[in-house]
Amino acid sequence: MSTCKIHNIRFYNLEPRSVTCLSYESKTRKLALARNDNSIEVWNVGNAPFVECTIAGKPENSIESILWIGSRLFSTGLHGMIPEYDLTTLSVKNEVAVTGGAAWCMDVNQKKSCLAIGTEDGYINTFTVTSDALIYERIFDKQKGRILCIKWDNTGEMIYTGSTDTIRVWSAISGHAIHKMTTSRKEAKKETIIWCLAVTDDNVIVSGDSRGCLSFWDPHMGTLIESHESHSADVLAVTLSQDMNIVYCAGVDPVVRSFCKIITKSTGKPQWVKGIERKLHAHDVRALVDADGKLYSAGVDGYLAQSSYPPKVLVKYPPLLQPPCATVCRKSRCILLRYTNFLELWRLGSTAKVSPESVHPGMFHQLEEEPMKLLQLKTKGDENIISCAINKDSKTIVYSTDSHVRVFNFDVVDGDAQLSRNDFDIPSSRIQKMLFSPNGKLFLTINNEKKKNTVTLYKVEKKHLRQLGSFHTNREFIVHVGLACFSPDSKYFVCADRDGRIAIYNVSEAVSTDAPAVWCLPKYSCAPTAMAVQQDTLNLVVVYSDHKIVEYNIQQRQYTNFSNNLQSRLPKQWLARSFPITNIIFDPRNENIIIMHDDSTVYVINKSNELPEKEAKIPKRENGEITEDSNSILSSQSQQAFQVLKKYKHLVYLNWLNDEEMVAVEVNPISLSEKLPPTLKQKWFGV
Repeated sequence: MSTCKIHNIRFYNLEPRSVTCLSYESKTRKLALARNDNSIEVWNVGNAPFVECTIAGKPENSIESILWIGSRLFSTGLHGMIPEYDLTTLSVKNEVAVTGGAAWCMDVNQKKSCLAIGTEDGYINTFTVTSDALIYERIFDKQKGRILCIKWDNTGEMIYTGSTDTIRVWSAISGHAIHKMTTSRKEAKKETIIWCLAVTDDNVIVSGDSRGCLSFWDPHMGTLIESHESHSADVLAVTLSQDMNIVYCAGVDPVVRSFCKIITKSTGKPQWVKGIERKLHAHDVRALVDADGKLYSAGVDGYLAQSSYPPKVLVKYPPLLQPPCATVCRKSRCILLRYTNFLELWRLGSTAKVSPESVHPGMFHQLEEEPMKLLQLKTKGDENIISCAINKDSKTIVYSTDSHVRVFNFDVVDGDAQLSRNDFDIPSSRIQKMLFSPNGKLFLTINNEKKKNTVTLYKVEKKHLRQLGSFHTNREFIVHVGLACFSPDSKYFVCADRDGRIAIYNVSEAVSTDAPAVWCLPKYSCAPTAMAVQQDTLNLVVVYSDHKIVEYNIQQRQYTNFSNNLQSRLPKQWLARSFPITNIIFDPRNENIIIMHDDSTVYVINKSNELPEKEAKIPKRENGEITEDSNSILSSQSQQAFQVLKKYKHLVYLNWLNDEEMVAVEVNPISLSEKLPPTLKQKWFGV
């Protein structure tokens, strides 16, 4: 790969959004994650975990608990409603009110037929789960104080609840309390709050409380079996392993501790003993979930941690927005950065000219002109942005929220930024995906609807977007659009869904006939995480969540020879990576170069070089030279197709500004941690 200048952008200052709750669905291997801005992310954790879709949050809503019932997703919160979400339209499908004020917790029985809700006023509501709705069933006796956590037993005949100083056992049939189990207090006047509950396979209740104690209770006798002072502060989250033999707990004291179930020889009865402990987070841990032998934890810092032992593995996924969250405007040398509820447009700096002899790889260039913020565009009512787009000359900006779509004209005249509302109104309340064509003449929107996906094309005129027509994607081809891109010649539009299908549309035909030619790549078992089309060759490169790479020639409608040869030669080190590829670009000066990146690493694939052996280590290139971190001979390394080009912290975007300059947008982990509240102060080593 030839050398180029890189603009390393470090002024993308995202606010860390804390995680409030998690829920895992084992059949689909989907993890639902709710954040404090009331947005919900659905992660696909079948291979390398990635955000499959995001349901935008609303300021007036609240999410205190989230739950999968089969493939259906529900939540509840302090607004006293139970919304069910449509994962196609990414909006609320149905909503049911709760009796008893704000709701704090929810759980479903093992048969997935009945939902129980615990409320602020001390009521338990139960709802029958039907195929298309929740039907209110009954309300239980009122208890004193709020219900903070709730669990069904394994038979579906009893419900366990946790509140201040008390754990109650309820009959799900009569609605009356059977046992009231009282916890002790650390201080006489300080209440003990039961924050979380879990239930073992033999119906033993596991509780975590504000004393930092993990306790085990017998629900049949209404007695305490054993208790462990596991933490120095509140235990906020507890979960069980799949085999029910390990309990994990964490909270304000963020150390994740485990307790293992053993059978004592003297009595033959089970006992829970302290196992390993790991400090996976620096701040409060609010949610724990065991998913197929891997422990997922999250909390105030916003990171989703995936850990396992043995072997000892820890991967932390940062609290970033779902890509794309940056767009380069090549014609105007600008970049648009997307935040939760506003957009920023920056003009990039320019470097001082230096003689070619003094340029060497890895050097820093002096800026003649510093980057300048031209615009900050906030949404109406602080609504979350669902999608946004900007033309290559940065003169047309479009964004969509849940309730409105806005089109703006932007220009800089005599050094003054001028923004005006476009009089054209896009006839849609929300758009899930939007993008301008590379030539800047077309604007395209995608809406995933219940029975069809609508693609609408607009012609970009000087200060207007004129609708050309729309078409529906065939449900046999594309179900839920996840990725979309144009070919560099703006002739083809490629979209991929969350189930591994990829369709190619000839949109140059759609402009005139409203019925574009369409064909599909063979369906793959995993969802794609990144794709792009090369300039001259029109090769479509796709990377899937299991790190499989394919190259497909659009004109010939077949996989390339390189793609066919690559399938059996992908290095094990590549396939074992924990982060998904999020972006693909190409070297405009060498058609054999493919550049791709994940959260921390930029990789280069040189198709003209020799494909590596499966056991070969991927060499790292620094300042143009191969480093000695592999067992292979250096000369053979330099000829290897796969190479690590550069390391970053949280790389969210990489693209070409022109043939000589690149733009890399990075989020500094320190800037995220600086915005967090203080951590729990603890004494270490007797200090």
